[in-house]
Amino acid sequence: MSWPRAKARATGQAGQSMVEATLVLLVFFSLLFGVIDCGEVLFAHEALVERTRSAVRWGALHAWQGPDPIVNLVLYGSAEAPRRATPGYLGLTPSNVQVRYQPSTAEHPDDQILTVSIVNFESHFISPWATKVLVSPRPVMMAAPMTSLK
Repeated sequence: MSWPRAKARATGQAGQSMVEATLVLLVFFSLLFGVIDCGEVLFAHEALVERTRSAVRWGALHAWQGPDPIVNLVLYGSAEAPRRATPGYLGLTPSNVQVRYQPSTAEHPDDQILTVSIVNFESHFISPWATKVLVSPRPVMMAAPMTSLK
């Protein structure tokens, strides 16, 4: 084989390697972004479950003072609202947190129930081909019986 033919063959193989590498890297980065997006959604869900659980626990152990301290616990990690406007945990707003209090009745004096829900949470993706925002259709919800402080 003469030298010009060998050089042409080597150049063609280099181009083929670049095409193959491009296809493999495209699949690799697609899978990598997919794993990162799934991990972010799972982390956010577990973090919201923990925030909801701790807010319900706090509310069940304290006398009912209205929904504001519980909403603040979910949004800011404190029963009191911050003095200056700060964003809520993971971008939550007060409209995302629903608190329902069922007081006791004369027939059932020990049936105080507190329910806290996080609804319409938005997950933001980094994948370029996926939708940028996914609104969760299922709420994160916890309920607990309350202690009766008399």
